[in-house]
Amino acid sequence: MGTEQYSKAIRETAENLRIIDDAMFRLVAERKEVCQEILRTLLDRPQLKVLKVTPQCVITSLHREIILDALCILENGTYINIEMQKGSGNDDIKRNRFHAASTTAAYTPKGSDFADIPQVTILYITEYDALHNGQMITHVKRCMETGKAYVPVDDGEDIFFANTAVKDGSDKSELLQLFLRKDVFEDEKFPALSKAVKYFKETKGGIGEMCKTVEEYAKEYAKEYAEERILEERKNKIRKMLKSGLSREFILSMDYSETELEAVEQELLVQA
Repeated sequence: MGTEQYSKAIRETAENLRIIDDAMFRLVAERKEVCQEILRTLLDRPQLKVLKVTPQCVITSLHREIILDALCILENGTYINIEMQKGSGNDDIKRNRFHAASTTAAYTPKGSDFADIPQVTILYITEYDALHNGQMITHVKRCMETGKAYVPVDDGEDIFFANTAVKDGSDKSELLQLFLRKDVFEDEKFPALSKAVKYFKETKGGIGEMCKTVEEYAKEYAKEYAEERILEERKNKIRKMLKSGLSREFILSMDYSETELEAVEQELLVQA
């Protein structure tokens, strides 16, 4: 596929994509050898084997839909989500708690004993130091307090925070810095990643795929923005009716849901 049918803006956006950007990671993560290379390096597990990768894996849990950037299934049955995050302002710790719990629930067969729930790991890669501890990689695990010490509890869940902000000259740091590059590179330590980037940045087919993905993202964002505007307009009308003294029963009779009404009522209560 060529790029002639895409606008200049889309072509330029595709050209400047980095691995840490959603649109590009979505593509390179389709190659399980790339995910395997990332996991082996950042988790210090050189023998780790990835059997399957599902980019943009959708999970619905507790009435909330989440999208995992790249859900990997390992040879030993472990589920690992590689998550890329650029913008700060997220509650990173609780976000990962929810994602880990949702993944556990989604991939535990009905009727399973608690001893048989799957091992779930999240590798959370950010452009900023999410934990503000000055460490490039931090392993977060539940612990029990015993006297003055904390001893890890093997509950089958592990979260690794990694970031590109802290550099230490190690192979891990070198890999993380590659996620920020816009150009093609040849790094003998990371051949799978180098090959994938070269394909998407230099070949006609790869560039076409990148442009198509960028276009899809643009359409998704436009749709989300339109939906958000509609929801906000509905909430504004509910606010006006409540402030005018109209009853709940009347508002609900105007085709507004109980959920919408309660959300606005809560907002007004907080502002009062």
